Amino acid sequence: MPDRLFPRWCGALFALLPLSEILYLPTDAQSLYAAAAACAAAGLLAAGAARLSGAVAARPGVQLLLALAALFPLVCSLSRMSSFLRATVFTRVPLWVLCLALTLCALAHALSGLNVCAMWALPAVFLAGTVAVLSGVLTAGELRLSRLAAPTAALLPQFRSLLRLLLPGTLILALSLRDSSLAGAASRGLTAGGALLALLSLRTVLLLGPHTAALLPYPNFSAAGLAAIGDFARHGEVFFAVPLILCETGRCAALMSVILRVLPKRRS
Repeated sequence: MPDRLFPRWCGALFALLPLSEILYLPTDAQSLYAAAAACAAAGLLAAGAARLSGAVAARPGVQLLLALAALFPLVCSLSRMSSFLRATVFTRVPLWVLCLALTLCALAHALSGLNVCAMWALPAVFLAGTVAVLSGVLTAGELRLSRLAAPTAALLPQFRSLLRLLLPGTLILALSLRDSSLAGAASRGLTAGGALLALLSLRTVLLLGPHTAALLPYPNFSAAGLAAIGDFARHGEVFFAVPLILCETGRCAALMSVILRVLPKRRS
C-alpha cells in the first residue's frame, strides 16, 4: 500500500526532529534564540522541499539518493542515543548492545512504512509535550528571570550548529512525502517542536544559570531532575527522557522507512 500521510500526522512527524534534539542540545544564555531561529529556518526549507516531493517521487534515482543520504543522520541518531543511555541510565550495558537494541526497535517500527511512522509520531509528540510542560510547571517556582539575556551575535554558532543537525533529516523526509500539499503541515510541525525546544532551553537557563548549564553534558535532562511530586516521580529526569527517546526512535524509524523504500519488494 502506498504511503499516505494526513496533515496532522505529517506535522507530528516533523515535530519529532526538534524534539529529538532536546536531550542533547548544549545550553547557554543564547540557546533560546538559536533554537527558535534554527527551527524557523528549517521549517521554511521543509515547506520548500515538500513542494518538490511530488515531482521527485516518480524518479527512482532521486529516491535512491535520498535513501543513501538518510544513512548519515540515522547513524548519528543511533550513536548519540546509545551514548546518552550509556552515560545516564544503563551505565553497565555495553554501548554496542544499546545501539543494536535501538536499531532493532527502530527497524521493527520502520517496516510498517512512513505513514505508520507518522501516525505513531502523533501520540509520541503529545506525550513528550505533556511531560515537558509538566516538568516546566513543577520547576516554575525556582526560575530566576534575572538570568535571561538579550540576543547577541554569540547565538550564530549555535544557530548554525543546530541547523546542520536538523537539515539532513528535514530535507530527506520532506522530499519523501510524495505530496506537495503537506508543505504547510511539515513547516508547522517543525515550528511547534522548535517552540518547545526553545522554551525548554529557556527553562534550563533560568533554572540552572547559563554558566552551570553550559558545563553539563545533558543540561535539559539534568534540569528535569529538579522536578518531582513528593516521593512519586522523584527522578523527574527519567520521566522526562523516556518520551524524548521515543521521539528519537520514531525519527530513526522514519529515516529507515525512506531507506527501505528503495529495496526490492517481495512478491506475495
